[in-house]
Amino acid sequence: VRPQALNIIQDALGGKNANVHVLRSALIAAGLIGVSMGTDLIKQSSWKTIMIETIKLLKNKQCFSLAKKVLEQLHIHGRCFTVANSLEFIAHVLGVGFNSSTSGGKRNSQVTESSQPRKSSAVSGNNIEVVGWLAESIGRERKMESVNPMQERSLLVAFDLFLSFANHREQNCRKNATDGLVQCVLYSVEKLDKDMAQAMNMCSSVKKSNPNVWISIQERAQTILRQKQ
Repeated sequence: VRPQALNIIQDALGGKNANVHVLRSALIAAGLIGVSMGTDLIKQSSWKTIMIETIKLLKNKQCFSLAKKVLEQLHIHGRCFTVANSLEFIAHVLGVGFNSSTSGGKRNSQVTESSQPRKSSAVSGNNIEVVGWLAESIGRERKMESVNPMQERSLLVAFDLFLSFANHREQNCRKNATDGLVQCVLYSVEKLDKDMAQAMNMCSSVKKSNPNVWISIQERAQTILRQKQ
């Protein structure tokens, strides 16, 4: 029954002309069904569309709060998805090219700006809220003991996603991207046992383009780590 219900939710969220009441009802149902399914949710054929369309709705002023709440439900309470297994979908919504491959532990994971970013068929708007949500999600996952740490190549993709918006024209987007970089540095230290120098090296391009921001990222991360000691 639940897979069939998810197919209906997928159609409702992916519809081009869905009104806000239909979207909100579909979001609520996705949250309830998803939490009850736990990790089985991401095995469903409908999951990709549901996740992408829900992230897109973070750009919709009428649905933003509910979409964010549902994503938090699925992430925290349902343990339905992780940041690592959602990065491709997030990059899609952000209109950023995604390419992840690794060889011998070297950094080959790349996120590069698409020459023609994918456009959202469901909503319009900028990526400020999506970048902010991703930063918060990585921060939450840092504290989730029951979730296996993401591999370094996945964290590097997350770093690169934030770096894509570190010099955005919108101040709030730059702020959210910087917050995300702080969370990635903390994740590197706390979950992957990197030292601060290694963690900061993962966002070394900021040091070249905006040294003050790079210093701020390091200082904020160090302050948070000291407070935990």
